[in-house]
Amino acid sequence: MIVFDPGMLRQCRRKLKLKQDDVAKELCKAPGCISKQENGEMRVSADDLAAYASIYGVSVGSFYKETIEYKKVEV
Repeated sequence: MIVFDPGMLRQCRRKLKLKQDDVAKELCKAPGCISKQENGEMRVSADDLAAYASIYGVSVGSFYKETIEYKKVEV
């Protein structure tokens, strides 16, 4: 299963040595919103994802990860 990983927002930002304030100005958002989105406490819209990808120079897919879903099998 492919799922959104909000921690990748922070990882990409830090890799570019950007502060939350810098990104907030680019996205016209409050710095607290950036923090909440990076922590998974606030929904990230498709438009925001596209903006983050543009700012960080990555694809939108960079913010997703693959997980393995296990099903319990009764024997």
